Amino acid sequence: MTASDGGSVDGADGAVGPGASGGRRVGRVFSGERGQRFDAAIRRWIEAGSPVAEPRVAATVMLLRDGEQGIEVFVQERAATMAFAPAMVVFPGGRVDPVDASASVSGEVLSSLAGAMRVPSDAVRAIVGAALREVEEECGVRLDAAALRPRARWLTPAFEPRRYDTWFFAAALPTGQVAKGTTRETVDELWGRPDDLLAQGRAGELALMPPTIVALEGLSAFASVAEALADTPALTLVEPKVIETDTGYALESHLP
Repeated sequence: MTASDGGSVDGADGAVGPGASGGRRVGRVFSGERGQRFDAAIRRWIEAGSPVAEPRVAATVMLLRDGEQGIEVFVQERAATMAFAPAMVVFPGGRVDPVDASASVSGEVLSSLAGAMRVPSDAVRAIVGAALREVEEECGVRLDAAALRPRARWLTPAFEPRRYDTWFFAAALPTGQVAKGTTRETVDELWGRPDDLLAQGRAGELALMPPTIVALEGLSAFASVAEALADTPALTLVEPKVIETDTGYALESHLP
């Protein structure tokens, strides 16, 4: 895998502000590495009157396994021809489709996830349905809804013409199953330790978006899959905002 022309992104911790529930949230800026193409896209958006598209609900899953040197996660490189996030390295996932509203999810699992996500059960059923369907379509892995653990929720920045309200889940790779590329939307895939993937992003070898970076940083704190799945992070919506800096435009995110 190699980085796209847009480059990898990294960030630096910034100001701390109040969270939606009264807690403290860390302001973090993802900046310069996005380069001139990013700045040009922001300028075109501003000149066009800063239109904001309605976001679609989506789900993505961090498939995890225990490796010889610690926890590993499965990632895929999207095809350069994709309209959204071309050539970026991401977790399997996609938007919620109408069929997902009829996903088979037990009442107990649905109630547990709805409570954790603070979302009505009907909406959770569709989100979970999309997560399970996309993982099977994109890497051939069949998951049970009970295996999913919600980890985060991110909203695509306002300047993007395609926007998604994306739920991030973690799940252990089921015993006996193999994750592999099974869709034309991706061109490469690999298992990697979170710290190694982040290092490759900083080196420009992988193109990582801010939500992926933050998710990998979170996973790097765990010594095993069991430890990661036992964690219950805050699920406050993160919406990156466009800001202008001395070196160009950047994205600022307030993290839980």
